[in-house]
This record gives sequence, C-alpha cells and structure tokens, in this order.
Amino acid sequence: MKPRGFLLRWGVRFALFLVLFSSFMFTDGDVRRINPAERAGAHHLFSIPGWEAGNFLDKWVNRVTSFLGFGLSAEELDAAIARFSDLSTEIRDAEGARNRAIADPETSPEEVERLEVELQAKRDERGRTRDDLEERLEAEVSSTLSDQGFGGFGGSLWPPVDFRMEPPPHIFVTSPRDQIRRLDSVLLSPGMTGTQAFEIEQQVLEQSGLSGIVLPLGGVATYPTFVRDDNSLLRTLDLVGHEWLHAYLFFNPLGQNINASTEMNILNETIASLIGEELGVITWERLTGEEFEEPTIEPDGEDVPDAFSFDEFMRETRQGTDEILANGDIEGAEAYMESRRIELQEHRYFIRKINQAWFAFNGTYGDSPASVSPIGGQVDELRTLVSDVGDMLRLTRGISSYDEFLEVLEEARETAEGISAAR
Repeated sequence: MKPRGFLLRWGVRFALFLVLFSSFMFTDGDVRRINPAERAGAHHLFSIPGWEAGNFLDKWVNRVTSFLGFGLSAEELDAAIARFSDLSTEIRDAEGARNRAIADPETSPEEVERLEVELQAKRDERGRTRDDLEERLEAEVSSTLSDQGFGGFGGSLWPPVDFRMEPPPHIFVTSPRDQIRRLDSVLLSPGMTGTQAFEIEQQVLEQSGLSGIVLPLGGVATYPTFVRDDNSLLRTLDLVGHEWLHAYLFFNPLGQNINASTEMNILNETIASLIGEELGVITWERLTGEEFEEPTIEPDGEDVPDAFSFDEFMRETRQGTDEILANGDIEGAEAYMESRRIELQEHRYFIRKINQAWFAFNGTYGDSPASVSPIGGQVDELRTLVSDVGDMLRLTRGISSYDEFLEVLEEARETAEGISAAR
C-alpha cells in the first residue's frame, strides 16, 4: 500500500470516528429523564464512547505496525481464514460447556477451572490473528461495496468498513405488559451472567410494572462496529455488512429517521438485514471460491407436512399472545408464552425467556417470525423489483417516512409492470 493511500484511508476513518463519537458524547443526557431500563440496569451500563475511543486507537496501532511490515504473512492469514468458522464453533462450544458446568452444583471447582482454561486457549488463538483478520475482511467487504457502486469519497469508501470482533454488549429492552410495544432499551456489559440478567428483568417488573428482557446482540453500530467473535465466516461477513449499513445510513434520511416511528425502525433494520445478508454471501463466495447454497433441513420421518417449523411456531405464538392480550388477560398471555417456550425445548430450541419485551425486540426485524408487521414482505418485494442490492440501497436511502417507502414501492411496481407489458 502506498503511504499516501494509507494516510488518506485512515484520515477518512479518523474523521468518521470523530463525527460518530461526538454524536454519543455531546447529547442532552444531563437533562433527559432516566428511563426504567437505565435505572434497572444502572450497575451494568455499557459506555459506547469509552469503548469506541479505546478500540479505535488500538486499531490505529495495528494498522501502523502492519504498514511497517509486521503482522501475519499471507500464508498465515489464509490459514486463519480457513480455520475461522471451525474456531468460532469451538469457542461457542467451550463457552457453553463452561456455563453448564458453572450452573451445575455438582461440578467440582477443578473441572470449572479446566473448562475456563480450554475456553481461554480458544480465545487466545482467535486473539493472535484477530487484528489481521479484521483488516483482511474489511478489505473484502469494501471491495464488494465498491462493486455495488459505493466507492468514491476522496478515493475511499464512505464510511470506511471498520469493525471489531469481540463479545458485544447485551441489550435490555422493555415493553408494557398489556401489549407488545418496544419502549426503552439500554446497552449492558457483555460479561453479564444469567443471574444478573434475571435480577434486572425482575427489578424493572417490580419498580415499573414493565416486561423486560436482556438479550445478547450479534453486532452494534458503533464505530468501529461490534461483531461477535464466535460466528461463522459467512455470518460474520453478514453482520459486518449489516452494521456498515447502519453507519452509512447515519448520513442519509433513512437512518436519520430511524427513531421517528416504529415503522421507520423496522424499515431500517429490515433493509439492513436483507442487504447485509446479500453482501455477506457475495463476499463469502469471492473469498472462499465456493458457491453458496441455502441450507436445507431434512424433516424427521416421511410425513413432510408435520415437520416442525420454528418460524411458523413463533408466528403462531406471537399471534396467540396478541389475541390474549387484546382480551385484557395479561397473566394468561404470560402463561401461554411460557408454555410455548417449554414446548420449543422438545424441538431442541432453547430460549431463556419469552415475554412481551422479547417479542417487542425481535419484532423490530421485519423478516423475523416474531414480527406482525407487513414491512418484511414489502422490503422483500421491493428487492425483487430492482436489479441488485446497490440499486436497492440507492432507492431507499432518501426515505424519511414509511409513507415515502410505500410510494417508492408502488413506483417500483408500476415500473416493473410497464417493462413487462412492453415485452
């Protein structure tokens, strides 16, 4: 890399960092109210500005040392990419084994310590290659974005792709108990235990009468963005694209109006999910030289219509919960959600808690079975009416309201019908 290109690239990154860092630092936080979620999670709050400052500087140091010739060789980096998904699985499995051992009162301290050592060894292996892996994957995703027509600011992609692989914070979300509606949310420490999560959820229930849920996140649109360190290579590339889109939309009407309404929140997340997944697949195929195939799940037995569908089950659960709540039966709805959670375990789906807040958070994503919004299907339809994800993003980034999105969708339908009629 030429010195001028290196300095330009990182000058752009530094400028973006200052913009996003300032957006978190200089707010009216001293005069706004402390919401119930913040009050319940006060002892575990996560500082975005502090994390951004420390990690941005760390990544600068790594770029400089790489520029000077240190870091992994090309062969070592290729080997690290080839091992990426397997190592991620090993980290997840080791963490699960450690957590189960801690939860089992019959497990000896020596066994817990052994599992801790195994988990740390896996994380240390990832840590030795993390900085160089991040740099390589950032370059690959940037190349995909450039191919889609998103390069050009001073010769660099804006905003630059910049992410950090590590456990992201948890999110604590609240909802009224008499309806499923997302109220407040706050980021909490990534090192929280299940016991601490339960205590916070119980506290917001007792103090404010709200349903609350603490959930892990796959990524967070900070700068650098958070991306979990235990995902497969494909899922990591998907999340990198998803979180980059949030940073990109920060400078466009669609992202600037993300909190203007529930519909705009769902629209932002659904578009970022759809485009992020497609960018991830494109990048993964180029990086691995393989062709992506949608995974197929073979049903148990020969009676295909009776095969269990998680999506259908959760959609039925959401609809059933809404109906019970509409009749004013809060306790009945909560008992129903718990019974459905237990039933899921028979199909080997283990969810710690399902409540109003769980549906309120997951319903933010229009492509989720927890959502009852039509936006997921509408975004999918719009994608079929445009040529590629680049056109999809250019068509939607200027939208300021849900009504504007519906207008864009209708125009795309009319254009497609006109082209079809002309053939």
